[in-house]
Amino acid sequence: MNTKLKTQTLTKIALCVAILCVTSFLIVPLPFTPIVISLHTIVVNMIGLTLKPKEAGLTILIYLLMGLIGLPVFSAGTGGPGKLFGPTGGFYFGFLFAVIAISVLRGKKISMKRYCFVSILVGMPIQHLCAIIVMCMHNGGNLEAAFATVSLPFILGDIFKCVMASIVGVALNKVIK
Repeated sequence: MNTKLKTQTLTKIALCVAILCVTSFLIVPLPFTPIVISLHTIVVNMIGLTLKPKEAGLTILIYLLMGLIGLPVFSAGTGGPGKLFGPTGGFYFGFLFAVIAISVLRGKKISMKRYCFVSILVGMPIQHLCAIIVMCMHNGGNLEAAFATVSLPFILGDIFKCVMASIVGVALNKVIK
């Protein structure tokens, strides 16, 4: 890999981490759940749709490590192990698995339909499943309560965010290529 290519890759990763950090401050709290509405889902899907699998995974890993050491990069400007391993931390782990899966399955051809399909039917379920599992670990294994708290209220909004990420992903991939 030549130096120019390394620099471009590192720049893309750094920009994606920065965008993910900035969007963590843009939230809408909900009174019925500890989960907030944020722009994370759009950015996570966008990362999966625009970066190679290794780059996408590294981007989220850097973001998670930044939050783990206490930098205020998680939702509402929070950070630390308590947030990452707390009841709502499953989404953060879901981000890691989802971006890799999205990046692998998005294909080589730029396609709005495929991007929507992959982000909605693969990325979103991975994120929600991780969130449900972690919430179950914190609520005594009550699957119904976990689903009602961390998944059900967000399904329609997350579908919308996946479509938005797909629109951005198509535009960015046309410019990048």
